[in-house]
Amino acid sequence: MNRRAFVMPVVILLALIVSLAITVMLNRNTVRRYDVDTGLQSYIDGHRERGIREIIAIWLQFSARQDLEALIGPNDVIFTLDYSGNRRLTVSLINDQTTALIDPAGLDPTQPVVDVIDLETQRAIASRTRQALGGSADLFGRTSGPLAVDAVHAPAEVLEAISLALLQDPELASTYASRLEDLRDTTTDLDRSALLNLADDVGIETEVQTRLIALLTTTPTLWRLRAELTGPRDSTIARYEGLVDIPREDSSSPLLTGSEHTNSWFIQWNRVDDGVGYTPVLGSAGRQGGRS
Repeated sequence: MNRRAFVMPVVILLALIVSLAITVMLNRNTVRRYDVDTGLQSYIDGHRERGIREIIAIWLQFSARQDLEALIGPNDVIFTLDYSGNRRLTVSLINDQTTALIDPAGLDPTQPVVDVIDLETQRAIASRTRQALGGSADLFGRTSGPLAVDAVHAPAEVLEAISLALLQDPELASTYASRLEDLRDTTTDLDRSALLNLADDVGIETEVQTRLIALLTTTPTLWRLRAELTGPRDSTIARYEGLVDIPREDSSSPLLTGSEHTNSWFIQWNRVDDGVGYTPVLGSAGRQGGRS
């Protein structure tokens, strides 16, 4: 009996050891399988993303010289592409120059700059624009792209903020922005000459007028791209968002000549997980970023 009493705990202990060993082995196999699955999914996602970006790049190269606004359809969609397996790629284009640059670091030398304003002053204007927007900076501001804003479609808050950032005179900036709103609502031909005449009418000094007009454009070049890949029953597979400068007059741009890799065309590009995190859009395709 004593020998049996001794053997039983040993058997139980051995059973526990074997059980633990099997558990560890199963866990290791599970971890390995997870690592393989994760690596495979990462590989698939990476190639899918590069493929989508290449498709968009081809569209950009063939469409950049055209009237972009005329190519934008309902809900800002510029084209759709159907894949096998009931998959569809939907790409949208949104005028992003209705927002103001609020980060001095966004004035990268490779990005469009304002020639009549030195770089130090441009950075100061970007900082002062953020201050002028206050709590609305995240909604009406951006961190990359040119300093100029779209005079035709930018919200009143953006027009006043960027005017104040340069003029540093609240009353004069408010008057100019208000008059500009009225002017763009009553004319279909808002151009540099009209902007200069307005600046002269409200009493802005001649030497300042050129710099103010340099902060406004009627031909936006900064656009936000959105790409959504859906599957059966419109289930979302992936969403991406990018920022690109599309030249409207510079025929030597790499985007038009194809002289550089397409990755260099995008100022920003990122995946938006689970459809959360898209940059807010002010307005609709008809008047993107402007007043309704």
